[in-house]
This record gives sequence, C-alpha cells and structure tokens, in this order.
Amino acid sequence: MTATPQGKANISLVVEALYAVAAEPDRWDQLVEALGGASADGAAQADGAARIAGTVPERADPAAATQAGVVLIGPSGGAIAWNAGGAAAFQQRLGLVEARGLRFFNPANHEALDAARRRLRETAGGQVIVKFTQADDEAPHFAYVIPARALPTALAADLPPLGELGEGVVAVLFPAVETTDRLWATMRDSFGLTPAETRVAARLKDGLTLKEAADDLAISVNTVRNQLRAVFDKMGLNRQSKLVRALTQLGSLSDAFGQEAPAAAISATERGALATAPPIRFFQLSDGRRLAWRDYGDPQGRPVLVFHQGLGCSVLPRGSDVLARDLGLRLIAPERPGAGRSDPRSNFSVQGVGRDMAELAGGLGLGRVRIAAFMSGAAFALMAAAELGAGVDRVLLASVRPSGQMVETEHDAGHPGVLFRRRILRNAWLADTLFALMRMQLNRRGIERFVRAAASAPSDAAYLAAHPGVMDFIVDYIGESLAVTHRGIADEVRCAARSPDLDLSGLSAPISVWHGADDAMTSVDQVKAWLGGRAAETRVFAGTGHFLPHKHWPEVLGWLAEE
Repeated sequence: MTATPQGKANISLVVEALYAVAAEPDRWDQLVEALGGASADGAAQADGAARIAGTVPERADPAAATQAGVVLIGPSGGAIAWNAGGAAAFQQRLGLVEARGLRFFNPANHEALDAARRRLRETAGGQVIVKFTQADDEAPHFAYVIPARALPTALAADLPPLGELGEGVVAVLFPAVETTDRLWATMRDSFGLTPAETRVAARLKDGLTLKEAADDLAISVNTVRNQLRAVFDKMGLNRQSKLVRALTQLGSLSDAFGQEAPAAAISATERGALATAPPIRFFQLSDGRRLAWRDYGDPQGRPVLVFHQGLGCSVLPRGSDVLARDLGLRLIAPERPGAGRSDPRSNFSVQGVGRDMAELAGGLGLGRVRIAAFMSGAAFALMAAAELGAGVDRVLLASVRPSGQMVETEHDAGHPGVLFRRRILRNAWLADTLFALMRMQLNRRGIERFVRAAASAPSDAAYLAAHPGVMDFIVDYIGESLAVTHRGIADEVRCAARSPDLDLSGLSAPISVWHGADDAMTSVDQVKAWLGGRAAETRVFAGTGHFLPHKHWPEVLGWLAEE
C-alpha cells in the first residue's frame, strides 16, 4: 500500500499554482494538478471492503404512533418513564429511549432539549416548543416541553402518578399525526408570526395552493409568497410540505392544555459549535510547551481522549457537551502541537506527540481512559495508547488515514480531495508554503469549495446537502485549527510522508475500526493492513464516506459509554 517515492512535481508549475492559490484560495485545484508530476505507478488497490452490518435499534410498534407521546425527563436528564406513543414517536424519528436518557441520532437535539428545560426553570413558563431534527430525511419534528406536574390527566395514562413526581421533572410531548386548528396563538407567540403570516400558514395547512390562499385572503400571490418566505425563516423551514407537517404535528396537541407559550421557540442546530464550545484550557508540558484542550461532558464521567483529524482542533460537533453529560462521559479534546492554540513542537514525531498526550492524561489524573481518533489522528492516538499501556480501556479509530504515501490509482482521478492528499504527501517539501498561504488567505468560499471537493462520494455530497449546518461547523473548525499558526498541519504532513513505523509494543487495549463503505481516501482493507492485524473489531457503514465521524457522532459516543 506504500508508494515508491517519486520525483518532485515540476517546480515552475507548482510555484505558479501557489501564486494562483495566494491570489484566490478556491483555485486550489490548480495546485492539485501541478502536484501531479510523474504519473503514479503500481496497480489499483482492490475494492474488497467487507460490509459488516451494524445493529439497528428495534422500532416501536407503528400503531402506537397514533397516540400522543409522552416522555418524562428527570432533573439529571435521564428518561424516567414514557408511554407507548412517546417511544414510538421518538424511536421512529429521533433516536433511542434509554433509562439513562434520550439518545438522539442528531446530537444538536440534546442541546435544544437542554435549553428548553433551562428555559422552563428560568422563566417558570407553562410550555416551550422545541423543533427537533429528524434522523432520516432531516424534516423537523416539533414537541412541547412542560413541567411534568402540569401534564393533563388524559395524557398521563401508563405513567407514574403525577403527584409522586419530584421537582424538576419535565414532560416532552410528541404529537400524534392528526389535525386540529387550535394552535395559532401559540404559533404566533413562539415563532413571532404576524397575524397575516399566521393566516397564510393556516390556509396552507388546510391544503390550499398559493393561488387559492391568495384568493381566499384577497391578496396577491406575490404577497402570499413573501409572507410564506417569512414564515419559513422564522420557523427554520424550507418547504411548504414541511410547514404543513409541522403544523399538523403541533395541532394534535394544542387542545391538551390551554396555556400560552414563551416568546420564542428553540431549534436544534449544528451551527455555532465554536461559539458554544467549552472554554479553551491549557496544560503545561514538562518541557514548558502548552497543550490547548477542551473539556466536554460530565467532569466526573468516564474519561475519553479525543484525537482530531489533521486540519482540526478541539471543537466537537454542537450538542456534544450535553450528549456526553447524559451518557456519563468526560471528553478531553486536546489540540496537537502547532494546531489550534497549542504550542508547536520543534522535533515533531508521532512518538513525541503520543508522549505529549500521555503526559496530559497523567497530569489531569484521568486514570483509565478510552480513546477515540478520527482520520489522520489515528497514528497519534495509537502511540498515546502505547505510552499509556494498561491505562487504556479501548480504542476507536474512525475513517482512518494511514501514515505514509499511497499509490495514486485511476480511481482517484474522480476524487480531488484524494488527489490532493496523495500529492501533497508525495511533495511534502511544499507543506509549509501551502498551509502558510491557506492560513493567510483563509476565507469561507475557499474552505467550502475545498470541503465540497473532498465530498466527492455521492453519499458525502448528499449528507452535506441535507446538513447545511455541518459546513458552518467545518468552516469554524478549520479556521480555529489555523488560528495561531500553520505549523501543526505542515508538521503532520511531513511526518506522515516519512511513513514512520509505529512501535505499538506497549499497546494492550483492543482496537475497533469504523469505516465508511464509500470512503474514497482509503479502503477498510488498507486500514487493517496498516494496523498489522491488530484490529479486534471492524465495522463498515454502508452509504457513508468521508463524513462518518460527524454523521455517526452520537453512535461514537454511545459506543464509548458502553460498559
């Protein structure tokens, strides 16, 4: 799997391409072409990835979806009781109901629910509307959050007696899909709809077309369109069908209680991960350098060391703090030397970085830890695990990028992101210049083009299209990784190009490998070969490529929380 070292690309072409990137960063594809140099040698790697089916949560009885669903949440965030409708509505659309809490498929939903509970406490309000994001088609799903003691008697069947519930227990009410019209006052208050916008939404919910709504209201179709656009913006929707679905869901519960909602609804979102992340912390190593790190989840929870990808930092997907806390995890997310806010390392090596991370774990008194690593963070995670030895319980490697140069094949031609990695490793002498330019000329347009090119597998492109908030996360993530210097990523490229042998003699923890079946960068067979047969478990995700760590982030944390 390791390529024979090849000659450097034509220097004049590369310099010309670097100037093009400096002038306009989103022209990076010119650099990829210039880095091509000599044609790759060697036969194409066989595409023989074994597809291992993951466990699929058992679905609740579909018939129960016709009932209004209720899930009771205790003060600590755990689900303490639920009825059949609650289990059905949640499991068919949003995630898993567990005794220790709700495990949403989309971790941003954890943050939205946590914000709703906090608003109830702070305002002593009667109810809060929350817009959750669903698992499959990403259509929104609305629910009410109310104090459990305010739950109407008609909805309390099959639940513990309300009078016996302690303080701080809230009820999450998932509507049955049936129609009623008594929700407009709550809609106006929660989403800030004007009376005119409310009238338009009501007509569309009743099945009228835009023209029919305009005729009924005696206004122009253009006015209806403008009002509908305002409704979409305020409710976080983008299609008329989703609006009708949301109003139908809310309508099925609006008669259950006659209280007014707070002034604004809470929506789950993946945007703003950097702004809502825990504060950056610093740990001073024995040689005087500082490692930057963030602390997510339960401070007393099971400790996990999280190793970011190459062009990465300590910012985790939005909702991770609440999800980790609910699962009893403490996520320690350090930034490698020269990345984010961490000081560079003069003698950068996989072994040296592994020792830094082991020193961090010891200095924080973490005790026995678990390790999760993504993409090119895998090599550093393995070395840290070897340094910590018996102090590591288990290791998860997702979307692994093996160190060392790899043969460029015909298959790579359709994947610009793959070509970029192959060629920059082959010409690692350019890493300093390239990433210095990237840092100086960093802009959203250039990052977006780079990311979309990396999403060359159809499943990746579809995931980005369905999750626009992920792009915001990546833009923040890359910007933060280059906030101080480009040294970290440049050092990692040069280190990977040297194809260092990993001394894993001290590693005793079992290694689990998760890989996307559509991952164009590496196959799972190449990953297993790089690990030298050390993988104790391999799981391949169908319909998943480059974005496996983000797409399956809640499953990653669920796996790390397992006993």
